Amino acid sequence: MNHANREEEELEQIRRMVRDTPVQVDLEERIMNRYKNGQQRGTGTESVGVSRRRGSVLRRGTAIVAAVLLLFLLPTGTEFISPTLAASIKQIPGMESIFRLAGDLGLRNADQQGLAAVPELSDTHDGLTLTVPEVLYDGIRVSLGIERQTDVLEFRQGDVSDLMTDIKLSVNGEDINTYGPLGSSGGGSFGPYILLGKDADSRIIQFTDLQNQGGRAFPDDFELTLTVDVQGIQEPFVIKLPVQKKTYHSIIAEPLNRRSSGMIFTLDTVELTPITTRITTRLERPAGQPVNHKDFLGYDLVDDQGHVLREINGSTGWNATGGNVLIAAALFEPLQNKTDHITVKPFRILSIDPEGNQEKEYIPEFEVEVQVPVSAPVPSLAK
Repeated sequence: MNHANREEEELEQIRRMVRDTPVQVDLEERIMNRYKNGQQRGTGTESVGVSRRRGSVLRRGTAIVAAVLLLFLLPTGTEFISPTLAASIKQIPGMESIFRLAGDLGLRNADQQGLAAVPELSDTHDGLTLTVPEVLYDGIRVSLGIERQTDVLEFRQGDVSDLMTDIKLSVNGEDINTYGPLGSSGGGSFGPYILLGKDADSRIIQFTDLQNQGGRAFPDDFELTLTVDVQGIQEPFVIKLPVQKKTYHSIIAEPLNRRSSGMIFTLDTVELTPITTRITTRLERPAGQPVNHKDFLGYDLVDDQGHVLREINGSTGWNATGGNVLIAAALFEPLQNKTDHITVKPFRILSIDPEGNQEKEYIPEFEVEVQVPVSAPVPSLAK
């Protein structure tokens, strides 16, 4: 049997496996459509000569793409795919999820547990395509992967975030600022934040609601409109995405107060989901002493085994009146194990070295221990 016939036989075997898979969706149609769409995106501007030369590559690409998708759907899929094909799958660029390769435990868990939606929606202008392959909302943060595809050298320079000059977000047609504590005037910080993706062609755009700071909660289901301005392209990229909350979340702390040097520190809430941990704090200075930059604190969250939760975006804070009260929030990765309690350890940042390491001055008078109920959400560990 020649090489091409063997690949065709493997592809037909994958098709049969997909058809015989006992799930409530038409996997064969979904997988083969996914391949066709990818093939059309990748070959739309090629010459006839190039297309002929790539015929065997595309045939093999069909088998690889189908096998990759099958691997995501069937944990035992690798038992039915030849070692050669399985090795090829691991070497194909772009075949891994942005969330799976992100340096974020919560997003990796979301990908592995199938919690992320896969809209694969895009917009194209002047030879540049921006695609959103993944979206996740856990009731605290909305995360969406974004990728670029282009053959235009101008748009290949640097990473994809270097191209983006502005990002606007709306929920069901309303600018996200209308969800802030001050209504259309905003208040607080939603983001968006741009986090590293799997490579230079991908990034993660992330933002949060501000219900913990007096704003409105995002709906459980909504249409998100992402508008991106790109340097050198006049028309904005507009992508409309269906978003649905995929997890439950638990608020485990009533306000807890600590006092020191005339200041009152309050831990307002601790929120847990399988994807995110969020704390909300309030710092009140004595009357007549406005908040200043030294009042912006960092936080370590430590479980009962001494594990420190990794911070995601850094702490953000705002002062509604320009007065003596600072409201702040910080996002962390989820708890990795069941724990009896977590300790919130506020600190001041004295300096940051070129590698990003912080010199911290802890404030033990503000330290707070919070009991964690047995029912608190803890995700399976990401591998």
